[in-house]
Amino acid sequence: MGTKIARSAIIAFAVAGLLAAPGGLAAKGRRGALVKLLQVDGSEVKAELVSVKPDSLLLLRGGDTLTIPRHKIHSVTLMRRSRKVSGALMGLTIGALAGVGMGAAAETTGAQRRLGTLFGGMGLVIGIVSGRAEKAQSVIQFTGLTGPAADERWNALGAYSREGRLKTTAKRPGP
Repeated sequence: MGTKIARSAIIAFAVAGLLAAPGGLAAKGRRGALVKLLQVDGSEVKAELVSVKPDSLLLLRGGDTLTIPRHKIHSVTLMRRSRKVSGALMGLTIGALAGVGMGAAAETTGAQRRLGTLFGGMGLVIGIVSGRAEKAQSVIQFTGLTGPAADERWNALGAYSREGRLKTTAKRPGP
């Protein structure tokens, strides 16, 4: 009985350690922000922001690159990406660990497995539902702006691009 609890505790700590590890350790590169771009003609483009050039934006949508000229952009909405996968993994892990912990306290055989599966499944569903939505973080208007104010907003977009995020990652000092 004592070894089962010890084994469950070791597994629980290992999984918790993996969840607590910074996401950048596993990532080879950074993605640009997900943006919804409203053009002057009223059409919308939803894509990843790759690069900000002085006269255009370079976007990636479904494997295709798009170049949108600056003068055709009405506004850019920065979107928060869906966290469905990370929410599902987090919910599954927390639910399974809670179920295994409760099952370890029970005296019946197989209770850990049954409760771990039950609570893990419930956590998985809760994680998927809570992390599924994409939400707007901020809207950057360009219509009617000229001169330094427009340039300042335009240049600020660079920090959200894939190119800009790779530059800031490269500048970080190593351990």
